[in-house]
Formats: sequence, structure tokens, C-alpha cells
Amino acid sequence: MLMKYKVIDLFQGFSDFLKYDLLHNSPPIMPPIKMDLQFHTYVEDGVIWAVSKDYPGLEASGKTPEELREALFEMILLHFDVPRYRAKRIPDTLSLRLSDGTIVPPPEPVFRARLVSA
Repeated sequence: MLMKYKVIDLFQGFSDFLKYDLLHNSPPIMPPIKMDLQFHTYVEDGVIWAVSKDYPGLEASGKTPEELREALFEMILLHFDVPRYRAKRIPDTLSLRLSDGTIVPPPEPVFRARLVSA
């Protein structure tokens, strides 16, 4: 089943590339999005939950703080109805501050390049 969703995501990505990058159609409008949100976090049955203080229904969960931060980033994009084309291009810079004071930073970039001048 997971493979099916990966294939669908691949085709949708290709479709977006054709429409917006190759054919230069106007991409979907980016709605206003607020990333400096306040969340209440708590642990229940070994799962960490984050619930928005400002937006009812905006919540996410994860088994680890890193998993929670990733799920929360995706939920913010869904809550603010960010179009898929735009959501795939937004850099994930969300830092999550848990109730106990722990800060979960965004993931390190997978690819780093260092330019050296000769």
C-alpha cells in the first residue's frame, strides 16, 4: 500500500513539474501561513502530542520528538491549505519547543556543498 502512495506522489510531482516548471503555468497561490505558533505538548501512552493553542484541530503526534516535529510541520501545511506544489518547495525550518524546554531543531540538510575558489 505504501508503494502505491509513493507511485502516486511520483506522478503528481511529475505533473507539477510539467505544468509549472516546464510549461511555466502560474503556480497555485500561496495562502498566508503562520509558522510561529504556540503548542501545548503532552505525553500519552508513550506518544508525544502537540496541540495548537491558537488553532483548534491543529494537532500532531509522534513516538519521538523528531517524528512529532516532522508531523507537525506537515499538519501546519495541511491546516493552512498550502497547495502541494508550494508545500513541496517550502524549506522545513520549524523548530519545536516542547513543554519541558527541549528544542527539536529541523533536520540537517542531506546534501551540503562547499565551494572552493581556486
